[in-house]
Amino acid sequence: MLYPGVRETLDALSGMPMAVLTNKPVGASRGILQGLGLARNFRIIYGGNSFERKKPDPMGVETILREFGAAPPEVMLVGDSEIDVQTARNAGTWICGVTYGFGSHRFDEFPPDLLVDNLTELLPHLSRAPVQDPR
Repeated sequence: MLYPGVRETLDALSGMPMAVLTNKPVGASRGILQGLGLARNFRIIYGGNSFERKKPDPMGVETILREFGAAPPEVMLVGDSEIDVQTARNAGTWICGVTYGFGSHRFDEFPPDLLVDNLTELLPHLSRAPVQDPR
């Protein structure tokens, strides 16, 4: 089951390059996203076993940035934990925290740039200028 606002937000962002970077195994993550009908929204799906180091190491984000031809200030991560905030900080990107999910919600200790209760609240904060697809 999806959290409220997720499908609507992903649909509103169709055409913008998006990726998933999770510490969960990539195979399981792809299966979950496919089962929810969301895999098509993401150009790339990476898991915890996709790189030699996991979040909060910036390796995965840096790889996505290169593949998208994007600079860190052009990118916003969305996550539910302090690990996501640390990852964004380590990679030099923006971070939007969500108040739901499986994270530890230690946002008082690791404050994100933006905190939302529903993902639709993110939309007014994003530029519609797409990052060029280098492919």
